[in-house]
Amino acid sequence: MTTSSTLQAMLTIGGESLPGAAGSYPVHNPARPAEIVGEAPAADRAQLDAAVTAARRAAPGWRALDVAERIAKVAAAATTAGERIKEQDGARLYTSEHGKVLAEAGFEIDTAPVITAILGSMAEAALAPEQIDPQAPYPRVHREPYGVAALIIPFNWPFAVMMMKLASALTAGNTAVVKLPPTCPLATLQFGAAFAAELPPGAVNVLSASGIDIAQALVRHPGIDVISLTGGPATGRAVMAAAAPRLTPLLLELGGNDAAIIAPDMTISDQLVDQLVTATYTTGGQVCMAIKRLYAPRGRVDELSDAVLARCEREVVGDGLADEVTFGPLHTAAGRDRVDALVKDAAAQGATVRTAGRIREADADAGGYFVLPTVVTDVAPDSALASEEQFGPVLPIFGYDVIDDAVAAANDTEFGLTASIWTGDDALADKITSQLIAGTVSVNCHGMAAQDPRVPFGGVGASGLGRELGAEGIRAFTQPRGYVRQPAPQ
Repeated sequence: MTTSSTLQAMLTIGGESLPGAAGSYPVHNPARPAEIVGEAPAADRAQLDAAVTAARRAAPGWRALDVAERIAKVAAAATTAGERIKEQDGARLYTSEHGKVLAEAGFEIDTAPVITAILGSMAEAALAPEQIDPQAPYPRVHREPYGVAALIIPFNWPFAVMMMKLASALTAGNTAVVKLPPTCPLATLQFGAAFAAELPPGAVNVLSASGIDIAQALVRHPGIDVISLTGGPATGRAVMAAAAPRLTPLLLELGGNDAAIIAPDMTISDQLVDQLVTATYTTGGQVCMAIKRLYAPRGRVDELSDAVLARCEREVVGDGLADEVTFGPLHTAAGRDRVDALVKDAAAQGATVRTAGRIREADADAGGYFVLPTVVTDVAPDSALASEEQFGPVLPIFGYDVIDDAVAAANDTEFGLTASIWTGDDALADKITSQLIAGTVSVNCHGMAAQDPRVPFGGVGASGLGRELGAEGIRAFTQPRGYVRQPAPQ
């Protein structure tokens, strides 16, 4: 076991930086699992209680600020935290603990203040009182914050998701307790500490822990008024069960098995293939709205799969800090093993599996969680690879005879997060987008390229409940309160 850093991160509770009362635990490098990147603090139940208490204590004062003042404070905090994490070379730390390549790590950190600014620009209108009758002051509807929000962050894009949730929750008037992913909390702990330091003590509290006990205790905590989770369906169901006794409101984004349809009029051009590869393989496919299933006219499946593989031949898989590496490891051994199992199962049912790219020679024997970009054809429609979210760099390509069959197959899933149609025919695009069942439907774009912070994001079915981003995402952290008035009795 080797250690690359002596970093000892800290929790943020009530405006103080604190070590974990339950000790600390090692955070490993997915590219070299024997390497310890740093030690993360492990919060205990008493520290969770203290964080919730601090958030409740800060809530009245934060709520009392007008919306414009909250927006300004949150935006300034995000900017300061972004500058601080750059000074601390946070992107390198983040790559070391997460695995994603350095350029992507830096890009994600840069998105934090951008997301905050965009949501801030929408917050006043989103939270404005609604006057039902333009000619009379009553009845009207106000948006009131819940109080204390529990925000549970995933490992794949923790900076971006944390700020999606924090910007909405805070501008809406809530305070927050943030639970970071246990496997890569170090850089986000630093960012969270810098962000919280610019706000009233207790407005934002940031915790990490190695197991699930603290997360379970957080969602059951009587001091929590609303829960926002980004995770998987199994975790979402467990959180729903834990929240049920107190009927705590929930916002759940639970991933997807997202379909993209290539229409018959499309040419398999370099530009198209570049866009498909980016939409599929960014972060090694560990993106909830990545393309997970691709449908193409049956006679063009071979052409498309060959083109995707040819494009992926340039990928160099390895340590994301290396200049030549374009494709990092999967984040955990469990994630790698699950992807391997899905591919092997598809192959056992007759699918054709092909890979592209290469593992950097210096990383080949490091034991990293590497998976080469993979394309799978001849996939059985009822296989696990077709029906489950693989969350890895694997693209199953299916053939269709008529496009209506592709739409039916795309909708034949328990998920419904995002979907896309690729066509130069505007009439066909309008027709297909109206038929695809998903929270976000896009034309000629998918994945990160199709996400606009001004547009609500979330899914249907097993993809979750509620929406993040956009005006709806801000309002999701509020509850409507109706006001009526009649003349006093004579």
